Amino acid sequence: MKFVEGLFAARSHFAFLVGLTIALGTMGALGATKGPATPAKAVDVVSALGTSSSDERVTTVFRPLDQKEKGWAETAWRYFENEYHPETGFVSSVRAYPSATLWDLGSYALGLISARDLDVIDEAKFDARMAALLAGLEKLELVEGILPNKAYNAVTGRMVDYENHDAPNGVGWSALDVARIGVPFTVVAWRFPKHTPAVKRLLARWRLSSLVAGGALVGARRTETGALERVQEGRLGYEQYAARSLVLLGHDASRSGRVDLDSEVVEVSGQKVLADARRSADHGGTHAGVLSEPYVLEAIELGFGPESASIATSILLAQKRRFEATGILTAVSEDNIDRAPYFVYSTVVDDRRPWAVYSPDGREALSARTFSTKAAMGLSYVFEGPYARRLRAGLDGLSDGNVGFFSGRYEEGARTNSAVTANTNGIVLEVLAFAKRGPVVRAAQTSAGAP
Repeated sequence: MKFVEGLFAARSHFAFLVGLTIALGTMGALGATKGPATPAKAVDVVSALGTSSSDERVTTVFRPLDQKEKGWAETAWRYFENEYHPETGFVSSVRAYPSATLWDLGSYALGLISARDLDVIDEAKFDARMAALLAGLEKLELVEGILPNKAYNAVTGRMVDYENHDAPNGVGWSALDVARIGVPFTVVAWRFPKHTPAVKRLLARWRLSSLVAGGALVGARRTETGALERVQEGRLGYEQYAARSLVLLGHDASRSGRVDLDSEVVEVSGQKVLADARRSADHGGTHAGVLSEPYVLEAIELGFGPESASIATSILLAQKRRFEATGILTAVSEDNIDRAPYFVYSTVVDDRRPWAVYSPDGREALSARTFSTKAAMGLSYVFEGPYARRLRAGLDGLSDGNVGFFSGRYEEGARTNSAVTANTNGIVLEVLAFAKRGPVVRAAQTSAGAP
Protein backbone atom coordinates (compact mmCIF):
# COMPACT_ATOMS: atom_id res chain seq x y z
CA MET A 1 0.00 0.00 0.00
CA LYS A 2 1.74 3.24 1.13
CA PHE A 3 5.37 3.78 2.06
CA VAL A 4 5.20 3.10 4.61
CA GLU A 5 -18.28 -1.43 -2.86
CA GLY A 6 -19.25 -2.42 -4.59
CA LEU A 7 -19.00 -0.73 -7.95
CA PHE A 8 -21.71 1.55 -9.31
CA ALA A 9 -24.61 -0.10 -11.12
CA ALA A 10 -23.50 -1.12 -14.62
CA ARG A 11 -25.51 1.56 -16.37
CA SER A 12 -24.05 4.46 -14.38
CA HIS A 13 -20.57 2.98 -14.71
CA PHE A 14 -20.90 2.87 -18.44
CA ALA A 15 -22.28 6.38 -18.73
CA PHE A 16 -19.49 7.83 -16.63
CA LEU A 17 -16.76 5.87 -18.39
CA VAL A 18 -18.01 6.94 -21.82
CA GLY A 19 -18.11 10.52 -20.57
CA LEU A 20 -14.54 10.30 -19.30
CA THR A 21 -13.34 8.79 -22.57
CA ILE A 22 -14.95 11.65 -24.49
CA ALA A 23 -13.41 14.15 -22.10
CA LEU A 24 -9.92 12.66 -22.53
CA GLY A 25 -10.32 12.64 -26.28
CA THR A 26 -11.83 16.05 -26.80
CA MET A 27 -10.59 18.26 -23.99
CA GLY A 28 -7.22 18.37 -26.13
CA ALA A 29 -8.88 -2.03 23.05
CA LEU A 30 -12.24 -2.50 24.64
CA GLY A 31 -14.98 -4.72 23.47
CA ALA A 32 -14.46 -8.17 22.04
CA THR A 33 -15.25 -10.09 18.92
CA LYS A 34 -18.16 -12.24 19.98
CA GLY A 35 -19.43 -15.47 18.58
CA PRO A 36 -18.62 -16.99 15.20
CA ALA A 37 -18.01 -14.59 12.36
CA THR A 38 -20.45 -14.93 9.48
CA PRO A 39 -19.75 -14.54 5.76
CA ALA A 40 -21.11 -11.33 4.27
CA LYS A 41 -23.33 -11.19 1.22
CA ALA A 42 -23.48 -7.99 -0.82
CA VAL A 43 -27.27 -7.97 -0.82
CA ASP A 44 -27.63 -8.03 2.97
CA VAL A 45 -24.69 -5.96 4.25
CA VAL A 46 -26.94 -3.03 5.15
CA SER A 47 -29.31 -5.12 7.27
CA ALA A 48 -26.52 -7.25 8.79
CA LEU A 49 -24.68 -4.26 10.24
CA GLY A 50 -27.75 -2.74 11.88
CA THR A 51 -26.96 0.91 11.20
CA SER A 52 -30.36 2.14 10.05
CA SER A 53 -31.40 3.49 13.46
CA SER A 54 -28.18 5.42 14.11
CA ASP A 55 -28.26 9.12 14.96
CA GLU A 56 -25.05 9.52 12.95
CA ARG A 57 -26.16 10.18 9.38
CA VAL A 58 -24.34 10.60 6.08
CA THR A 59 -23.94 14.27 5.21
CA THR A 60 -26.17 15.47 2.38
CA VAL A 61 -26.01 19.27 2.73
CA PHE A 62 -22.98 21.27 1.56
CA ARG A 63 -22.30 24.91 2.38
CA PRO A 64 -19.63 27.66 2.42
CA LEU A 65 -16.84 27.31 4.97
CA ASP A 66 -16.79 29.45 8.08
CA GLN A 67 -13.74 31.46 9.14
CA LYS A 68 -12.28 28.68 11.28
CA GLU A 69 -12.53 26.21 8.43
CA LYS A 70 -10.95 28.68 6.01
CA GLY A 71 -8.06 28.98 8.44
CA TRP A 72 -7.77 25.19 8.55
CA ALA A 73 -7.54 25.09 4.75
CA GLU A 74 -4.76 27.69 4.72
CA THR A 75 -2.90 25.75 7.40
CA ALA A 76 -3.13 22.48 5.45
CA TRP A 77 -1.87 24.18 2.29
CA ARG A 78 1.16 25.46 4.21
CA TYR A 79 2.54 21.90 4.15
CA PHE A 80 2.60 21.94 0.35
CA GLU A 81 4.32 25.30 0.28
CA ASN A 82 7.02 24.11 2.67
CA GLU A 83 7.62 20.68 1.14
CA TYR A 84 7.47 21.55 -2.56
CA HIS A 85 10.37 20.59 -4.83
CA PRO A 86 10.38 22.67 -8.03
CA GLU A 87 13.03 20.40 -9.55
CA THR A 88 10.40 17.68 -10.01
CA GLY A 89 7.06 19.34 -9.21
CA PHE A 90 6.69 16.83 -6.35
CA VAL A 91 6.20 17.23 -2.61
CA SER A 92 7.73 15.15 0.16
CA SER A 93 5.50 12.44 1.59
CA VAL A 94 6.69 13.35 5.11
CA ARG A 95 8.04 16.67 6.35
CA ALA A 96 11.79 17.10 5.73
CA TYR A 97 12.10 13.64 4.14
CA PRO A 98 12.37 13.99 0.34
CA SER A 99 10.73 10.76 -0.71
CA ALA A 100 7.43 10.52 -2.55
CA THR A 101 4.95 7.76 -3.35
CA LEU A 102 2.20 7.89 -5.95
CA TRP A 103 -0.34 7.61 -3.13
CA ASP A 104 0.99 10.77 -1.52
CA LEU A 105 1.35 12.56 -4.85
CA GLY A 106 -2.29 11.68 -5.42
CA SER A 107 -3.10 13.28 -2.07
CA TYR A 108 -1.11 16.34 -3.16
CA ALA A 109 -2.92 16.55 -6.51
CA LEU A 110 -6.31 16.33 -4.82
CA GLY A 111 -5.18 18.83 -2.19
CA LEU A 112 -4.12 21.14 -5.01
CA ILE A 113 -7.53 20.89 -6.69
CA SER A 114 -9.20 21.43 -3.32
CA ALA A 115 -7.03 24.44 -2.50
CA ARG A 116 -8.15 26.05 -5.77
CA ASP A 117 -11.80 25.25 -5.06
CA LEU A 118 -11.46 26.85 -1.63
CA ASP A 119 -9.67 29.94 -3.03
CA VAL A 120 -6.60 29.21 -0.95
CA ILE A 121 -4.57 29.57 -4.16
CA ASP A 122 -5.34 31.44 -7.36
CA GLU A 123 -5.70 30.03 -10.86
CA ALA A 124 -2.17 30.94 -11.90
CA LYS A 125 -0.60 29.05 -8.99
CA PHE A 126 -2.89 26.09 -9.54
CA ASP A 127 -1.98 25.86 -13.22
CA ALA A 128 1.75 26.21 -12.53
CA ARG A 129 1.73 23.56 -9.81
CA MET A 130 -0.47 21.11 -11.74
CA ALA A 131 1.63 21.49 -14.89
CA ALA A 132 4.83 20.89 -12.93
CA LEU A 133 3.40 17.82 -11.19
CA LEU A 134 2.19 16.26 -14.43
CA ALA A 135 5.50 17.04 -16.15
CA GLY A 136 7.37 15.37 -13.30
CA LEU A 137 5.15 12.32 -13.48
CA GLU A 138 5.62 12.10 -17.24
CA LYS A 139 9.40 11.93 -16.80
CA LEU A 140 9.37 9.10 -14.26
CA GLU A 141 11.38 5.99 -14.88
CA LEU A 142 9.04 2.99 -14.81
CA VAL A 143 9.65 -0.43 -13.33
CA GLU A 144 10.71 -2.54 -16.33
CA GLY A 145 8.97 0.05 -18.51
CA ILE A 146 5.58 -0.99 -17.14
CA LEU A 147 4.39 1.14 -14.20
CA PRO A 148 5.72 3.69 -11.68
CA ASN A 149 7.89 2.48 -8.82
CA LYS A 150 6.59 2.41 -5.25
CA ALA A 151 8.79 5.35 -4.24
CA TYR A 152 10.82 8.16 -5.81
CA ASN A 153 13.28 10.73 -4.55
CA ALA A 154 11.17 13.89 -4.46
CA VAL A 155 14.13 16.09 -5.45
CA THR A 156 15.80 14.02 -8.18
CA GLY A 157 12.82 12.01 -9.41
CA ARG A 158 14.87 8.80 -9.34
CA MET A 159 13.45 5.44 -8.29
CA VAL A 160 14.32 4.62 -4.68
CA ASP A 161 13.73 1.97 -2.06
CA TYR A 162 11.87 2.54 1.21
CA GLU A 163 14.96 4.12 2.80
CA ASN A 164 15.18 6.61 -0.09
CA HIS A 165 18.31 4.96 -1.51
CA ASP A 166 18.58 4.85 -5.28
CA ALA A 167 17.07 1.67 -6.73
CA PRO A 168 17.80 1.78 -10.47
CA ASN A 169 15.64 -1.27 -11.21
CA GLY A 170 12.83 -0.23 -8.89
CA VAL A 171 11.30 -2.21 -6.05
CA GLY A 172 7.93 -2.88 -7.68
CA TRP A 173 4.63 -1.08 -8.03
CA SER A 174 1.50 -0.62 -5.94
CA ALA A 175 -1.90 -1.01 -7.59
CA LEU A 176 -3.49 0.95 -4.75
CA ASP A 177 -1.12 3.89 -5.14
CA VAL A 178 -1.57 4.09 -8.91
CA ALA A 179 -5.34 3.86 -8.50
CA ARG A 180 -5.31 6.73 -6.01
CA ILE A 181 -3.56 9.11 -8.39
CA GLY A 182 -6.10 8.09 -11.02
CA VAL A 183 -8.78 10.04 -9.12
CA PRO A 184 -7.23 13.48 -9.74
CA PHE A 185 -6.53 12.45 -13.34
CA THR A 186 -10.28 11.93 -13.72
CA VAL A 187 -11.05 15.34 -12.20
CA VAL A 188 -8.51 17.04 -14.48
CA ALA A 189 -10.20 15.41 -17.48
CA TRP A 190 -13.55 16.91 -16.51
CA ARG A 191 -12.54 20.32 -15.27
CA PHE A 192 -9.12 21.46 -16.45
CA PRO A 193 -8.79 20.86 -20.22
CA LYS A 194 -5.46 22.67 -20.57
CA HIS A 195 -3.87 19.86 -18.48
CA THR A 196 -5.68 16.97 -20.14
CA PRO A 197 -3.02 16.35 -22.85
CA ALA A 198 -0.43 15.70 -20.13
CA VAL A 199 -2.78 13.20 -18.45
CA LYS A 200 -3.32 11.47 -21.78
CA ARG A 201 0.41 11.12 -22.31
CA LEU A 202 0.83 9.62 -18.85
CA LEU A 203 -1.93 7.11 -19.35
CA ALA A 204 -0.44 6.16 -22.70
CA ARG A 205 2.98 5.49 -21.09
CA TRP A 206 1.77 3.54 -18.08
CA ARG A 207 0.62 0.00 -18.78
CA LEU A 208 -2.42 0.19 -16.54
CA SER A 209 -3.69 -3.19 -17.71
CA SER A 210 -0.89 -4.71 -15.60
CA LEU A 211 -2.70 -3.49 -12.46
CA VAL A 212 -5.48 -6.08 -12.78
CA ALA A 213 -5.89 -9.75 -13.56
CA GLY A 214 -9.21 -11.54 -13.51
CA GLY A 215 -10.84 -8.40 -12.12
CA ALA A 216 -8.49 -8.32 -9.09
CA LEU A 217 -5.78 -5.80 -8.20
CA VAL A 218 -2.20 -6.84 -8.95
CA GLY A 219 0.91 -5.26 -7.47
CA ALA A 220 4.53 -6.22 -8.00
CA ARG A 221 7.57 -6.63 -5.74
CA ARG A 222 11.18 -7.66 -6.06
CA THR A 223 12.10 -11.07 -4.71
CA GLU A 224 15.45 -11.79 -3.05
CA THR A 225 16.77 -12.88 -6.44
CA GLY A 226 15.78 -9.57 -8.01
CA ALA A 227 12.93 -11.04 -10.05
CA LEU A 228 9.69 -9.08 -10.33
CA GLU A 229 6.87 -11.02 -8.70
CA ARG A 230 3.20 -10.21 -9.29
CA VAL A 231 0.98 -10.42 -6.19
CA GLN A 232 -2.66 -9.86 -5.38
CA GLU A 233 -2.91 -6.49 -3.65
CA GLY A 234 -5.40 -4.81 -1.35
CA ARG A 235 -7.76 -5.68 1.44
CA LEU A 236 -11.37 -4.79 2.27
CA GLY A 237 -12.01 -1.06 2.00
CA TYR A 238 -8.91 -0.13 0.04
CA GLU A 239 -9.65 -2.71 -2.63
CA GLN A 240 -13.11 -1.35 -3.31
CA TYR A 241 -11.87 2.25 -3.35
CA ALA A 242 -9.08 1.41 -5.82
CA ALA A 243 -11.44 -0.64 -7.98
CA ARG A 244 -13.75 2.32 -8.47
CA SER A 245 -10.84 4.53 -9.49
CA LEU A 246 -9.52 2.01 -12.01
CA VAL A 247 -12.97 1.65 -13.58
CA LEU A 248 -12.87 5.40 -14.25
CA LEU A 249 -9.62 4.77 -16.13
CA GLY A 250 -11.19 2.00 -18.19
CA HIS A 251 -9.94 -1.15 -16.44
CA ASP A 252 -11.94 -4.05 -15.03
CA ALA A 253 -11.39 -4.46 -11.30
CA SER A 254 -14.83 -5.95 -10.68
CA ARG A 255 -13.64 -8.74 -8.40
CA SER A 256 -11.83 -6.34 -6.10
CA GLY A 257 -14.91 -4.12 -6.19
CA ARG A 258 -17.09 -6.74 -4.47
CA VAL A 259 -17.52 -6.69 -0.70
CA ASP A 260 -18.97 -10.19 -0.36
CA LEU A 261 -16.10 -12.39 -1.54
CA ASP A 262 -13.54 -12.07 1.26
CA SER A 263 -15.48 -10.53 4.13
CA GLU A 264 -17.27 -11.45 7.33
CA VAL A 265 -19.42 -9.69 9.89
CA VAL A 266 -17.84 -9.46 13.35
CA GLU A 267 -18.84 -7.66 16.53
CA VAL A 268 -16.57 -5.06 18.13
CA SER A 269 -17.55 -3.14 21.26
CA GLY A 270 -21.13 -4.22 20.70
CA GLN A 271 -21.26 -3.01 17.09
CA LYS A 272 -21.31 -5.27 14.04
CA VAL A 273 -18.77 -4.29 11.38
CA LEU A 274 -17.68 -5.76 8.09
CA ALA A 275 -14.13 -7.12 8.26
CA ASP A 276 -11.77 -8.88 5.89
CA ALA A 277 -11.95 -12.65 6.38
CA ARG A 278 -8.41 -13.27 5.08
CA ARG A 279 -6.05 -14.11 7.96
CA SER A 280 -2.52 -12.77 8.00
CA ALA A 281 -1.12 -16.22 8.85
CA ASP A 282 -2.61 -17.58 5.64
CA HIS A 283 -1.44 -14.73 3.40
CA GLY A 284 2.26 -14.22 4.04
CA GLY A 285 1.74 -11.96 7.04
CA THR A 286 -0.41 -9.43 5.17
CA HIS A 287 -2.80 -7.82 7.64
CA ALA A 288 -6.26 -6.54 6.78
CA GLY A 289 -7.29 -4.13 9.52
CA VAL A 290 -10.59 -2.27 9.41
CA LEU A 291 -9.70 1.41 9.06
CA SER A 292 -11.60 4.67 8.59
CA GLU A 293 -9.50 6.04 5.73
CA PRO A 294 -10.65 4.14 2.62
CA TYR A 295 -14.30 4.87 3.38
CA VAL A 296 -13.59 8.54 4.03
CA LEU A 297 -11.77 8.74 0.70
CA GLU A 298 -14.58 7.02 -1.15
CA ALA A 299 -17.14 9.39 0.33
CA ILE A 300 -15.29 12.65 -0.31
CA GLU A 301 -13.96 11.74 -3.74
CA LEU A 302 -16.49 9.42 -5.40
CA GLY A 303 -19.55 9.38 -3.18
CA PHE A 304 -20.61 6.26 -1.31
CA GLY A 305 -21.57 3.17 -3.29
CA PRO A 306 -24.56 0.91 -2.57
CA GLU A 307 -23.11 -0.86 0.49
CA SER A 308 -20.28 1.41 1.59
CA ALA A 309 -22.42 4.00 3.39
CA SER A 310 -23.62 1.33 5.82
CA ILE A 311 -20.13 -0.18 6.18
CA ALA A 312 -18.67 3.24 6.97
CA THR A 313 -21.48 4.02 9.40
CA SER A 314 -20.79 0.82 11.31
CA ILE A 315 -17.10 1.74 11.57
CA LEU A 316 -18.01 5.15 12.96
CA LEU A 317 -20.46 3.58 15.44
CA ALA A 318 -17.88 1.10 16.72
CA GLN A 319 -15.55 4.01 17.50
CA LYS A 320 -18.41 5.87 19.15
CA ARG A 321 -19.18 2.87 21.35
CA ARG A 322 -15.56 2.61 22.41
CA PHE A 323 -15.68 6.29 23.40
CA GLU A 324 -18.88 5.75 25.36
CA ALA A 325 -17.31 2.82 27.22
CA THR A 326 -13.91 4.39 27.91
CA GLY A 327 -14.22 8.15 27.57
CA ILE A 328 -11.39 8.01 25.00
CA LEU A 329 -12.22 9.94 21.84
CA THR A 330 -11.58 7.39 19.09
CA ALA A 331 -10.76 7.98 15.41
CA VAL A 332 -8.44 5.28 14.06
CA SER A 333 -6.62 4.87 10.79
CA GLU A 334 -3.14 4.27 9.43
CA ASP A 335 -0.66 7.05 10.16
CA ASN A 336 2.94 8.13 10.23
CA ILE A 337 4.10 8.67 13.79
CA ASP A 338 7.02 10.67 15.19
CA ARG A 339 8.82 7.75 16.87
CA ALA A 340 9.72 4.16 16.09
CA PRO A 341 8.24 2.26 14.28
CA TYR A 342 7.27 5.53 12.45
CA PHE A 343 4.16 4.09 10.81
CA VAL A 344 1.28 2.19 12.43
CA TYR A 345 -2.12 0.81 11.58
CA SER A 346 -4.65 1.64 14.30
CA THR A 347 -7.68 -0.53 13.56
CA VAL A 348 -11.21 -1.23 14.64
CA VAL A 349 -10.46 -4.92 14.21
CA ASP A 350 -7.73 -7.01 12.59
CA ASP A 351 -7.56 -10.82 12.45
CA ARG A 352 -10.61 -10.78 14.78
CA ARG A 353 -8.61 -8.79 17.36
CA PRO A 354 -10.60 -5.70 18.36
CA TRP A 355 -8.74 -2.36 18.40
CA ALA A 356 -5.49 -3.93 17.20
CA VAL A 357 -2.53 -1.64 16.48
CA TYR A 358 0.47 -2.91 14.53
CA SER A 359 3.51 -1.76 12.57
CA PRO A 360 4.04 -2.54 8.86
CA ASP A 361 5.90 -5.75 9.80
CA GLY A 362 2.90 -6.92 11.85
CA ARG A 363 4.33 -6.28 15.32
CA GLU A 364 1.93 -5.12 18.01
CA ALA A 365 2.17 -1.40 18.77
CA LEU A 366 -0.69 -0.64 21.17
CA SER A 367 1.15 2.24 22.84
CA ALA A 368 1.22 4.04 19.48
CA ARG A 369 -2.54 4.20 18.99
CA THR A 370 -3.53 7.73 18.03
CA PHE A 371 -6.56 9.87 17.54
CA SER A 372 -5.99 10.29 13.79
CA THR A 373 -6.36 13.81 12.42
CA LYS A 374 -7.40 12.72 8.94
CA ALA A 375 -9.80 10.08 10.24
CA ALA A 376 -11.44 12.51 12.67
CA MET A 377 -11.60 15.28 10.07
CA GLY A 378 -13.05 12.95 7.46
CA LEU A 379 -15.62 11.21 9.64
CA SER A 380 -16.76 14.49 11.17
CA TYR A 381 -17.68 15.91 7.75
CA VAL A 382 -18.82 12.76 5.97
CA PHE A 383 -21.28 12.24 8.85
CA GLU A 384 -23.44 14.55 10.90
CA GLY A 385 -24.49 13.69 14.44
CA PRO A 386 -23.36 13.99 18.05
CA TYR A 387 -20.22 11.87 17.72
CA ALA A 388 -19.24 13.52 14.45
CA ARG A 389 -19.39 16.87 16.25
CA ARG A 390 -17.23 15.52 19.09
CA LEU A 391 -14.61 14.37 16.59
CA ARG A 392 -14.46 17.79 14.99
CA ALA A 393 -14.01 19.47 18.35
CA GLY A 394 -11.19 17.02 19.08
CA LEU A 395 -9.13 18.51 16.23
CA ASP A 396 -8.32 21.64 18.21
CA GLY A 397 -4.61 21.87 18.93
CA LEU A 398 -3.58 19.45 16.17
CA SER A 399 -2.17 21.99 13.73
CA ASP A 400 0.47 24.67 13.40
CA GLY A 401 -0.03 27.49 10.92
CA ASN A 402 3.64 27.34 9.97
CA VAL A 403 3.83 23.62 9.12
CA GLY A 404 0.32 22.21 8.62
CA PHE A 405 -1.75 19.59 10.44
CA PHE A 406 -0.08 17.05 12.67
CA SER A 407 -0.97 13.39 12.18
CA GLY A 408 -2.85 13.11 15.47
CA ARG A 409 -2.69 12.68 19.21
CA TYR A 410 -1.45 9.62 21.11
CA GLU A 411 -3.98 8.07 23.44
CA GLU A 412 -1.19 7.21 25.85
CA GLY A 413 -0.23 10.47 27.55
CA ALA A 414 -2.39 12.61 25.22
CA ARG A 415 0.79 13.87 23.52
CA THR A 416 0.64 15.27 19.99
CA ASN A 417 1.89 12.96 17.26
CA SER A 418 3.99 15.62 15.55
CA ALA A 419 4.51 13.78 12.25
CA VAL A 420 3.38 16.03 9.39
CA THR A 421 2.56 14.44 6.04
CA ALA A 422 1.26 15.07 2.54
CA ASN A 423 -1.47 12.50 3.03
CA THR A 424 -2.92 14.08 6.18
CA ASN A 425 -2.81 17.62 4.84
CA GLY A 426 -4.08 16.64 1.40
CA ILE A 427 -7.04 14.83 2.95
CA VAL A 428 -7.78 17.81 5.22
CA LEU A 429 -8.05 20.01 2.13
CA GLU A 430 -10.17 17.42 0.34
CA VAL A 431 -12.54 17.12 3.29
CA LEU A 432 -13.02 20.87 3.52
CA ALA A 433 -13.70 21.08 -0.22
CA PHE A 434 -16.19 18.22 0.21
CA ALA A 435 -17.95 20.23 2.92
CA LYS A 436 -18.36 23.04 0.42
CA ARG A 437 -19.37 21.20 -2.75
CA GLY A 438 -19.64 17.43 -2.20
CA PRO A 439 -17.61 14.55 -3.71
CA VAL A 440 -14.89 15.85 -6.01
CA VAL A 441 -15.59 13.55 -8.97
CA ARG A 442 -19.32 14.24 -8.89
CA ALA A 443 -18.64 17.95 -8.53
CA ALA A 444 -16.31 17.73 -11.52
CA GLN A 445 -19.02 16.07 -13.60
CA THR A 446 -21.49 18.79 -12.61
CA SER A 447 -19.00 21.53 -13.48
CA ALA A 448 -18.47 19.98 -16.89
CA GLY A 449 -22.17 19.71 -17.57
CA ALA A 450 -22.24 15.91 -17.48
CA PRO A 451 -25.64 14.20 -17.49
